[in-house]
Amino acid sequence: MLAARRAFDEGPWSKMFGDQRSKLMHRLADLMEKNKEHLAALEAIDNGKSYNIALNVDIPMSIEYIRYYAGWADKIHGTQYPNDGYLTYTYE
Repeated sequence: MLAARRAFDEGPWSKMFGDQRSKLMHRLADLMEKNKEHLAALEAIDNGKSYNIALNVDIPMSIEYIRYYAGWADKIHGTQYPNDGYLTYTYE
């Protein structure tokens, strides 16, 4: 936890504008889509679940969530938004 906090405080991510973060997150989602078979194989090996579930559920859902939050990266208003039964916050 300390290392993550330090990386955020001292690293480039916290100093970026929201639109820059959004572009990087969309790029990550694009790369995940391009390499979804490889990621699904790694997920299956790492977690002991079936390749099909990793390929058709876990990886697409991860991509979807990254794209969702990429859309919010430049819309920081300090309010809360519902998201699939979870409560999410933005920080102003």
